[in-house]
Amino acid sequence: MNARPEFRQLDVYQNAPDGEKLVATTAPGAPRLPYLNEQSSDNELGEMERPFPDVTTIEVERDGQRHWVMTVAINQSGGRGYVTALVQKNSPTGFVTRLQFQQNLVLAGASIVSVALLYLLFVIFFRRPAQDIASAMTQARNGDLSARATVRRDDELGAIATGFNRMIDDIRSRNEERERLLSQVNSFNDELQVEVERATTELRASNEELFEAQQRLARSERLAAVGQIAASLAHEIGTPLNAISGHLALLARKHPHDQDTRRRVEIINSQIDSVVKSVRSLLARTQRPRPELQPLDLNALIRELLWLVQPTLDAHNISVRVDLDRVLPLVPGDRDSLLQIFLNLTNNSIDAMPKGGRIEITTRLDRVTHSAELLFSDSGVGIQPAAMEHLFEPMWTTKAAGSGFGLTIANEIAIEHGGKIEIVGEQREGAVFRLTLPLHFEMASVLEAVTDAA
Repeated sequence: MNARPEFRQLDVYQNAPDGEKLVATTAPGAPRLPYLNEQSSDNELGEMERPFPDVTTIEVERDGQRHWVMTVAINQSGGRGYVTALVQKNSPTGFVTRLQFQQNLVLAGASIVSVALLYLLFVIFFRRPAQDIASAMTQARNGDLSARATVRRDDELGAIATGFNRMIDDIRSRNEERERLLSQVNSFNDELQVEVERATTELRASNEELFEAQQRLARSERLAAVGQIAASLAHEIGTPLNAISGHLALLARKHPHDQDTRRRVEIINSQIDSVVKSVRSLLARTQRPRPELQPLDLNALIRELLWLVQPTLDAHNISVRVDLDRVLPLVPGDRDSLLQIFLNLTNNSIDAMPKGGRIEITTRLDRVTHSAELLFSDSGVGIQPAAMEHLFEPMWTTKAAGSGFGLTIANEIAIEHGGKIEIVGEQREGAVFRLTLPLHFEMASVLEAVTDAA
């Protein structure tokens, strides 16, 4: 104790059957120094160290200063015990310095090993999985949807990697679905363009056919008007020409030997013949040619009519409802002539419905009369009762811009086909026309035989 001033107290204990016994001490009045082990009261924080095999140390605070408590075990033949010393920590003695150096060295080594171990654990458990996930995210961001994050362990980072892989799978499947839908949309667009082009071509052809049909209708009406005028002119001219011709014949008989008179009478007769031929030629040019009747599907002709006039009906906000008899047989008819009747009726209905409306077309088979019947009705302004008896008269019309020959021509065509067209006067609104046409003679014979058998 005198040689080492840093030693503040020494206690020597001997192991006895009834416990440790204090053998000697340098500070009888001071508190006893304990035997250090893991259960010592100053080792709550685990600061106890063993710098040497039989030496145990711990740092404590006494009287406001830091001290070392050291326990050294004594094993001798005469008995066992231990020596506990209280040594001032900041003493410059070589023993304490070495002890502190060794402790610092051990602490530094333990710290380095702990840091290296922690870094290794961080790299293994955190850095590498995070780098794998980040690399997979970069590949996915660059457009590589086949990127996959490696699932190394079943922990939080493993759950993140698993969730990322599932998300990439969902994105890839949705992207494939989107590409498939885009391909279908492009295919639909191509098909739609083809259909639009086809519909446009058909509509253009339909418009051209409608225009030609309207031109033929207008030409027929003009020819009919010219024919009516020519007929009236022939009638008006024919009467005085007949009188002139009779007087010339009398004059020739009264002067049989007068050569000059006979020559003049012949000249006048030749001019009269020329006038008569001119009038007859004019009448021949204005007369309608006789239709060439052939077996005709009336329902198909109605559908063709609707195809022709559909753009015009749409432009006038007019709807059409058809009720076609599926068992309606063929009728003998001329396609252009019957189509002219239907165009006349359609144009009349359009003029009668300036704000739009509807047209109804019905076909049916009359087994009693062996004829095909067509009803053509509209929701227009209708026809006044006083005007019904004049509808089929030439040059008679209720329209400001009408020619008065449309229904006249329709009536002539119906008569030429062996049928008739008439106005139905019991409708509640609009106008209803009924066209009756005889059946094809072969079908009429079959129906007649079936009717007789029934």
